[in-house]
This record gives sequence, C-alpha cells and structure tokens, in this order.
Amino acid sequence: MAYTPVAGPATVTGASPGVAVTAISPNMSGGFIVNPLTAADQGIVTAEPLYVNQVTVATLNANGTTIALQPGQSYTVIPGTTTPVTCASSSANHKFTAVQWP
Repeated sequence: MAYTPVAGPATVTGASPGVAVTAISPNMSGGFIVNPLTAADQGIVTAEPLYVNQVTVATLNANGTTIALQPGQSYTVIPGTTTPVTCASSSANHKFTAVQWP
C-alpha cells in the first residue's frame, strides 16, 4: 500500500503561549513532528522545547503522556492511531514541521 505524505493541519502553535494545536489528524497511517533546531527556524527569539501529546491535549509539562521535544528533535507518530497528536509551546507562534500520511 502506498501513502502520499501531506502537511499536518498545524505547523505553528497557537497565538497564545501554552495553547495546544492539532499537529497530526486522528486516524492517520503515520507521520512525524520536528522541532526546528534554531530560534530563527522556530520563528521565536530563543529556541525552546515543543511539547507533544498523542493521547490527550499537550501541556507545558513533560510528564504523564506529554513529551518535550528539544530543539532539533523529532517524534514519530504511532501508526494507525485513532487520536489527534497535539503540540504546545511556551511561546506564541512557535513554528514546527508536521507531516502525516492518510
């Protein structure tokens, strides 16, 4: 079976710090999220972690089901997951890369 990668529904965190966005839609065959290495690529003043949660809404704490992607790190989405993958950051408008395949 072939899959065509497409951009995730969000590649920038919310306009308000700490507000989670859906980075990968539910029911995807797979995907990945990358937190850019540099502040310039993140679109903010200082490079920072990107918080990712595949179970529920991401928070700004790396505990429970939320993980912290440090600058330059990536996350591989669990294939066939039925839940959306959300991201949050300490800064508004933190850019990241999200690719999913249906």
